[in-house]
Amino acid sequence: MMFKTTILAFAVAALSVLSVDAHVGLKSPCPRYGPFAGCPAPPKGQKVDYDIRTPIGVHNRVDFPICKHKAPFTGKRPVYKAGQTIKTEYDVGAAHGGGHCQWALSYDNGKTWVVIQTLIRDCLRNVPNFGKYSANVKIPANAPSGKVTFMWLWNNAIGNRELYSNCADIEIKGRNGGKLTGLVPLFANYGKSPRIPEFPNKKDKDGRELFAKRKAITITVPKAK
Repeated sequence: MMFKTTILAFAVAALSVLSVDAHVGLKSPCPRYGPFAGCPAPPKGQKVDYDIRTPIGVHNRVDFPICKHKAPFTGKRPVYKAGQTIKTEYDVGAAHGGGHCQWALSYDNGKTWVVIQTLIRDCLRNVPNFGKYSANVKIPANAPSGKVTFMWLWNNAIGNRELYSNCADIEIKGRNGGKLTGLVPLFANYGKSPRIPEFPNKKDKDGRELFAKRKAITITVPKAK
């Protein structure tokens, strides 16, 4: 009996570990400290994140900062042109019925963000467990040149009320300085931020009104000397 109990306890523990890791993370462009082939080594003093799929927090709790990791990669960054479309790819464990995604840019390492694209409800929708998912994200044609943090946010439809976030360190080649206008991100289901309930069905309230209320933001990038 003790042998069977031990096996059962081990199985439950193993499933718990799998459930923690079986969510979704950004895969390409390489997220900070990503464990994927071709990703740069983490900055000095940091470690590869083998739990890249885990959420950064839930409603009323913060586990990690936005981006999950604050310190950017050092060295050469992937370069994209203003107006170019990035094919973003994701490491999927469990897609939790899809949900809402936002993609944003920051020119000051995460102090201010400009949302450049939003997908309500259909992000990661109908993706099977451990399936593949990609989304095309267009860099604004008027995006200034500079070293930029590219952020992905996801609020899942089914399961714990979580927020997922990964960031990639990229470089944009565009005009020399200027303004970029977009929306302030919504960090729902994260600490004391607004709570979006589960929305597995089409008629469920899915919090889209919160996204509609996001404020506009304009950032100014100084010209390079």
